[in-house]
Amino acid sequence: MIRLNNSQLIAEISIIGAELNYLSRSKGKNIMWTVDERYWNRCAPLLFPIVGRLKNNCYRWNNQEYQMNQHGFARDAEFEVLEQTTDTVTFKLCANPSTLKVFPFHFELHVTYTLRENTLINTYTMMNRGHEPLPFSIGGHPGFALEDALENYTLHFPNPFVDQRHLIQEGLYTGETKEVHFTQHYPLKTSDFENDAIVLKQPQFSQVTLAHKGNQLLTLQCDDWSAVGFWTKPTAPFFCIEPWWGWADRIDASGELSEKEGVNWLKPNEQKSVSFSILVHEFTPKQNNF
Repeated sequence: MIRLNNSQLIAEISIIGAELNYLSRSKGKNIMWTVDERYWNRCAPLLFPIVGRLKNNCYRWNNQEYQMNQHGFARDAEFEVLEQTTDTVTFKLCANPSTLKVFPFHFELHVTYTLRENTLINTYTMMNRGHEPLPFSIGGHPGFALEDALENYTLHFPNPFVDQRHLIQEGLYTGETKEVHFTQHYPLKTSDFENDAIVLKQPQFSQVTLAHKGNQLLTLQCDDWSAVGFWTKPTAPFFCIEPWWGWADRIDASGELSEKEGVNWLKPNEQKSVSFSILVHEFTPKQNNF
């Protein structure tokens, strides 16, 4: 476990999956979900080289079929620590015989965590070290701890908006959508998640705040995400805000990786960086609840 700290925050990240396990104010409590097998055996997994599920858990590339489980292999891989200071760390994962069996591409992935005042910045940098185009999706999946019922929490957006929720059946998109009217202070309900996550593609906002009884807990900001997922399980004491660059297959997907939706492509020797940040608010009780 790698520990980072500055004057305001403390963070701990595991070398397995380069996964954030702990994040708090210097004199506060951990805002991250602590793994409990009864509900969910992850905390904030890194999704790579796919986001979500493949149809039949497989894909085809150059007339060969490859098996890959939901969200890919990075979340279970051991990363190398490339650089580290008191307030920043960079992890590295490269293609190796194990990854090439399921993903036949020569990639290099860097995952950087940086503390800046009361904010943790997460940066993913993907590099193509091969001689052919590299297809990939990537995303974050941070889970945040809930103190009590989900109905006591709200999502705060910069402005109210209307968007299309992409409907899911057994982990795959059906191709159908449902219109959702998001108020500026949107009340969370367990019933919203009975049929999997709320997924919005090309989000109309760049930041969202999770609040408990009107008290702002954290703000997740992302300027260039391809999609965002809001997810929990009924009665589970966590809530996930997931910034994605890619998404799962549709139920009618062909299985050809070259035709998959939500894929990024890198030319040989090209690289791409994406990032999101988590701002941890100081607890300030309010009189009015949203």
